[in-house]
Amino acid sequence: MTQSEADTILDQAEKLWLTGEKAQAREACCRARLLYHQSGDAIGEATALTRFGDIEAETGHLPPAREAYVDARALFARGGDQKSQAGVLVRLGRLAERGGHVAEAVDCYRSAGTLYDSASDHSGRGHVARRLGHVERDQGRQDKALDLYGEALNQYRQGGDSLGAANTLRAIAGIARSLGQFDRALADYHKAIALFQEVGDLLGEAKATRAVGHVLADQGRKDEARKLLHHASKLFGRAGDPEAAHAAEAEGSKLKI
Repeated sequence: MTQSEADTILDQAEKLWLTGEKAQAREACCRARLLYHQSGDAIGEATALTRFGDIEAETGHLPPAREAYVDARALFARGGDQKSQAGVLVRLGRLAERGGHVAEAVDCYRSAGTLYDSASDHSGRGHVARRLGHVERDQGRQDKALDLYGEALNQYRQGGDSLGAANTLRAIAGIARSLGQFDRALADYHKAIALFQEVGDLLGEAKATRAVGHVLADQGRKDEARKLLHHASKLFGRAGDPEAAHAAEAEGSKLKI
């Protein structure tokens, strides 16, 4: 299929977004949306709206992000695209969480889960279970969170989604650490690191490596912790996150044998 002008502009918006040129990316999304609308391409228009909403959400402009997502959801529903509609519902849930509207977030996640079920999308089911697990964790209900994380891990594995599994293992390890189960935390963090390396996610690997350093510090293994935090700092630098790189290095420097 030949790429349309709108497709080209939307690709440009993605590149601008990744390079940090948010204003230009936002404008490109708007141009692409208009072209899709003029050509009667509802799915294309919904995709452009979703990208626009992602940019607005990332830059902290929550009301316009929500408006874009709501419009995108309606267009995806009209086009019969259940998976994309579910993806937008997850985004709406995350916005609701950020606004402190937990019940609304849970409703969005559950609605998304129903759509993913209909589409037999294991990765989508995993994502919903993980988001619901985060809600339970943040409400202090670790047991329920762990049950949901276990469900998420199972779905991700069935769907062959190594990145989703890695992020879920990192969440499980975080709860284990908070409960003082340091050996379990280390085991799950190392499993997550292996998966992040498998998919080439440097940022995820850096975050999990930093967390291992924290657990080692909790155990009093300060020399090992310092080395891991230094390594995490290097990984953050390679991943393009200098702020996290500096923070990890500073954490390591504060440790004394």
